[in-house]
Amino acid sequence: MADPMNHSTGHQQQQKYRQYNPYQQVNLPYRKLYELPTSPEFLFEEEATKKRLTWGENLTFFTGWGYCTGSVLGAFKGTIAGMRAAERGESLKIRTNRILNSGGLVARRGGNCLGSVGLMFAAMESGVTYMRDGDDGSLTTVIAGLATGVLYRAASGPRSAVVAGAVGGVAALAAVAGRRIVKRFVPI
Repeated sequence: MADPMNHSTGHQQQQKYRQYNPYQQVNLPYRKLYELPTSPEFLFEEEATKKRLTWGENLTFFTGWGYCTGSVLGAFKGTIAGMRAAERGESLKIRTNRILNSGGLVARRGGNCLGSVGLMFAAMESGVTYMRDGDDGSLTTVIAGLATGVLYRAASGPRSAVVAGAVGGVAALAAVAGRRIVKRFVPI
């Protein structure tokens, strides 16, 4: 059988067969893929009326944001420390390696530290909300911040745990106050 693209003879033979197209008979309404639905976002009315995240969403949110924030701040701090530790006469490769290693080391530590604090805070807030029969108010956030600080530094001794608990409570109180200020003065 002759090759349809036989270049040795100097001419091309015409193809007797058409190419197979597996999508030829599939009629997909492409425009409907991009139209927004008019149905409600939630399946049940109970889901639409709730105003807070579930415990799993809460856990994921605080852990993720804690890890990302700690990693970015740690990378910045480590990069600055790597630049300061550079010595005169080092080549550009050595300086770059020192900066990247220092930034990565501190970013990893900071991300893990704030990620674990976020995990503890989310668990404490969900637990306090459950203990208060679903009351998710400002007091719940402050109690969760206080308990998170105490739990995070409990292994360092009682004095360190009390100080960390106070710092956690004040930070949670500042977050609650900031949230109220934003709700009042920022039109969303």
